[in-house]
Amino acid sequence: MRRFRLFVGFDILFATILCCHTVYCQSSYIELNDFEFSSTIDGVWQTARVPGTIHLDLLAHQQIPDPYLGENENMVQWVERKTWQYRTTFDCRPLTNFRHLELILDGIDTHSEIYIDGEKVLSTRNMFHPVFIPIKDNWRNGFHELKIVFRPATLQDSLASIAYQTKLPDNRTFSRKPGYQYGWDWGPKLITCGITAPVRIHGWNDLKLINGCVITRKIIPGKAYLEAVLELHSSRVMTTSIEYFISKAGIRAKTSVRLDTGRNEVRIPIQIDNAKLWWPNGYGESFLYNLEVQSDSFESPVTIPFGIRQVELLQEPDSSGVSFAFRINGQPVFARGANYIPQDNFITRPDDNKYRQLLSRAAGQGFNMLRVWGGGIYEKDLFYHLCDSLGLMVWQDFMFACYFPPATPDMVDEVRNEATWQVQRLRIHPSIVLWCGNNEIDEAWHNWGYQKVFGYSREDSAKVWGDYKRLFDTILPGVLAVNDTTRPWWPSSPSIGWGRKESLRQGDMHYWGVWWGNEPFEIYKNKTGRFMSEFGFQSYPHPATVSYWAGGRDSLSFSSPVMKSHQKHATGGETIEAYLKRDFDVPGDFDQYIYLSQVNQAIGIGLAIESHRLAMPRCMGTLYWQLNDCWPVTSWSSVDYFSRPKALFYHTKRLFAPTLMAASVKMDTIWIEVVTEANLTEDLNLKVSCISFSGKNISSYSKKVNLEIGRGQIIDKIATKDLVKGYESKNCFVSAFLTSDENVDIARCRTTLIRPADLNLMDPGISYSLRNSGSGKYELILDSKYPAFDVFVRFENDPDAFFSDNFSDLIPGQPKVIIIESGKSASELQGGLRVRSWYGATIPERNYRLH
Repeated sequence: MRRFRLFVGFDILFATILCCHTVYCQSSYIELNDFEFSSTIDGVWQTARVPGTIHLDLLAHQQIPDPYLGENENMVQWVERKTWQYRTTFDCRPLTNFRHLELILDGIDTHSEIYIDGEKVLSTRNMFHPVFIPIKDNWRNGFHELKIVFRPATLQDSLASIAYQTKLPDNRTFSRKPGYQYGWDWGPKLITCGITAPVRIHGWNDLKLINGCVITRKIIPGKAYLEAVLELHSSRVMTTSIEYFISKAGIRAKTSVRLDTGRNEVRIPIQIDNAKLWWPNGYGESFLYNLEVQSDSFESPVTIPFGIRQVELLQEPDSSGVSFAFRINGQPVFARGANYIPQDNFITRPDDNKYRQLLSRAAGQGFNMLRVWGGGIYEKDLFYHLCDSLGLMVWQDFMFACYFPPATPDMVDEVRNEATWQVQRLRIHPSIVLWCGNNEIDEAWHNWGYQKVFGYSREDSAKVWGDYKRLFDTILPGVLAVNDTTRPWWPSSPSIGWGRKESLRQGDMHYWGVWWGNEPFEIYKNKTGRFMSEFGFQSYPHPATVSYWAGGRDSLSFSSPVMKSHQKHATGGETIEAYLKRDFDVPGDFDQYIYLSQVNQAIGIGLAIESHRLAMPRCMGTLYWQLNDCWPVTSWSSVDYFSRPKALFYHTKRLFAPTLMAASVKMDTIWIEVVTEANLTEDLNLKVSCISFSGKNISSYSKKVNLEIGRGQIIDKIATKDLVKGYESKNCFVSAFLTSDENVDIARCRTTLIRPADLNLMDPGISYSLRNSGSGKYELILDSKYPAFDVFVRFENDPDAFFSDNFSDLIPGQPKVIIIESGKSASELQGGLRVRSWYGATIPERNYRLH
């Protein structure tokens, strides 16, 4: 490959990394449609939808029941054991003006043979990189058949396992396809296959832009020093002009380059004055530019959005061990967010709107990071473009999770090609701030006892661990050394298992003492590491989601067979109830049970997030498990499969706010703690009150406080007896408000003095009014006669109505306004309104009437 370094006398704005992958110049394409599918046994051809999967095609033809309903998952397991084939015809004659044609398949899941006119042209075994097939001269005229035959992944896995000769914990690791398809403790076993991206034939003549990227070399006040890199493929020796235009800056420049036949790399050093930087959500504007590249050999300009930013992962010795903190553009950033999994077991089903809704809502709650977990997929471009625009940093795992991958010669080649493709595709995005090798494989080797379970000899252990080291210490770092040195690399998450004390002092931590270890929620206060990249707790989804898979909610319990089929953790239902009993009386009505499970999840994970943020700067990140679901299920998610938020998601608005305040009881003393990342230079007003459940203000006091940015601090402590003034703990609670001199709310919190089940709650007497704001929007105004906690509002006849807030507290005389978006009329909403709070959690649900 020939390299050129051009020195040009003009200023251009570029991004840290931008990459447009395989853009065809002076070109056109045709997209192949009209696919059919059949099994290789019966040969009965039926219409197929591409992009799609075999399960979706069978479902469309009513040949399988919906695997997301009832216990139907068990009834479709035969699908994975059959060999399936897809076919269509293509005609290249519309592209006869182009000298070069190639067939591109961006998504083949996974083990397949590709035939053209009955001739086998290629075999595939990796879903995570595309296939390019040059079109031969004899395929350029007339109609030709394309056929793709998909072999069962489980059969291929078994054959590869036999050849490997050493037993591994799970054969799924022999396939480069999404691990979660084989089932997880939150997902079904639906091992699918199919064509998951459009199939196209592209034509080009002299020149195509393979990828373009711009590397930020240095940022100093007022200047950014960058290097633009364009990788071009030329069909001949030629000289061509290249023009650059940066929108929002009005900069245009033109130069000429000489290209050899084949691949060429053009590098352009750039100095930018007054560049606007890309910042994470909450730290500044996530500014994006548009870059246009044009050539006299191109048919039209290529436009690429990009941002400018630098990222560092600080790992420095300190008094607590070794730090683990992201620094963006020179500023330390506390990561607030969650782990993200694919949004469906059939990845072609979620539409663009579902992506926009989930990510925009997360950003609106204060998220600034998502971890793309290694048992799923490298997400489609839209996901990363949305993260760019919303300021959501991305911790990007390579697609390895929990099980040891073999490093056979074929697997090494596949992993190297996969990683090269994905890094070159994704490095465009300023949102991506870390490449991580895998999820929990290092921990599995050191802490899960597989060597003993499988009786590994010394030679077996050397082989399996040697394969791990080759992939994650050599192959993947080697790919990054060539393709992207601008982001930090982290071999495995976590770096040390949660059962080891060193995990609290260095690296990132997955803490599962809560849930897996049955530790109480309060343990989170003592188990805060340097960066908390996993922790979580389960709850049931929205009542309507349960009804979807169960066919109703009457006479349900967590032990019902239909509930167990949508609970993939072996003791999930029992664990939810065991924790629930620690703080609440378990209700008999299942809707009440669903509600309390969500409240309990929000309390537990809320306590964890408070502990992590209050430990700043020793702890610099909190990513709970998990943001979303891939099917209707009881899981650790905060947003269910139908995009219906749980209590935890609504609580993140407070938990991820720039300033977080928490109240707690320690040794008969009320502690008020605060952490802020906002520039609050003035003194603030703290007001602490003890309020009875009858609404009486028992006592209160105010004081001035000054906050230190970026460090958790105790701003007040007071003896409990001095606040309650003789009231019993079961009859009152403590609230705290932090306001500015202009009476602007900065933060608020509340705490009870004993466990919720022992509180002497009063019927809050909640009242409502609904105002039609037009265009499908309403204002729901809530008030109460007595205090009410975690007030949950929903509509039985519109479970997908959007609520700007929910699971919020009501204090008498302080009305709460919630914005609602719904396609229903006011009268319809009025009839379907359902309300619940802590008080109503153990009595039958009320059917409230609006007024």
